Amino acid sequence: MSLELRILKANHGDSIIVSVEFDNIQKHILIDGGPSQTFEFQNRSMPLKIFLNVIKEKNQKIDLLVLTHVDDDHIGGLLSGFNKLSYLSELTNEVWFNSGKLISQHFKQNIESSNFLTLKDNSGSNTSIGQGVKFEDHLTSLNIWSHELIKAGDEFQKFGCIFKVLSPSIEKLDELLIKWEKEKPDSLTSSSKTDYKQTFSQLLSYDVFKEDVSIHNGSSIAFILEHEQKSIMFLGDAHPSIIIKSLIDLGYSKRNKLKLDFLKVSHHGSKANTSEELLSLLDCNNFIISTDGSRHSLPNKITLARIIKYFPSANLMFNYPNLINRIFSMEELENAEFSVLECGDMITL
Repeated sequence: MSLELRILKANHGDSIIVSVEFDNIQKHILIDGGPSQTFEFQNRSMPLKIFLNVIKEKNQKIDLLVLTHVDDDHIGGLLSGFNKLSYLSELTNEVWFNSGKLISQHFKQNIESSNFLTLKDNSGSNTSIGQGVKFEDHLTSLNIWSHELIKAGDEFQKFGCIFKVLSPSIEKLDELLIKWEKEKPDSLTSSSKTDYKQTFSQLLSYDVFKEDVSIHNGSSIAFILEHEQKSIMFLGDAHPSIIIKSLIDLGYSKRNKLKLDFLKVSHHGSKANTSEELLSLLDCNNFIISTDGSRHSLPNKITLARIIKYFPSANLMFNYPNLINRIFSMEELENAEFSVLECGDMITL
């Protein structure tokens, strides 16, 4: 029984589909939906809608939908899919989503959705809490939401897969609940200039890691999915310090590394979400970068440099291959021990 992995073209966001056969039925896990145009743009079907059309024709379902966090580049396409008649509202069986109300109930506080402030992402566009409230309304009316808080340390078994949740921590959920305030642009993750003109050696020579401080990203659901000796880590936009703690709690270390077949790199390759400390705990050769490069100058080349420092023969996999020649010079590509690849429509494990 193979596992199929699709990294949809979701513009600057994430939308990922994992498909497995279980009890002779094809099961589909949808992780995020990218921005709204991942589903539909100017009345044209886009990658997420196209995939949903395929499974509709086969009478299949989205058996688990995971919304990692409420930033627009992860939730927008899902809202579009729920708003469109006969799509996600009819196709979705179960949802993982840490809403404000759910977190509030966990901490036994009483915060109503109407009191939530609308946050802004680093691009200045409205995002998230308001969208999260709408998403919560969809789930409540459809009765497809288990209302279970998904947090670090949890483990679930579904469809012959094991899900080991690495993020968010209770502390990060607490921050999300308490600090509903407007975020200011952060130079660590929204630079107007790329670092693509510099070589790996130049970038590493003055590299000092500074972690992402976004409250939204810190609340991101991240997990390891294991299926028949295969293992994939999906990091959403999670903070590396939380992932590191979870991995250590699971018994991994520099001497006992976590073996992965694929890693979906956190936050579209931002330099603030992949640290050398995290990489030192892993044994992996395939690193997926999900972005078209249109926002925040992502991926940062220094992130790729860190990966190659630890994994010199790694495969760097892009769902938008046009980024490759923007990031790397011809000389770098010709002399590289590492490989730079396109994800393609589907990866079979």
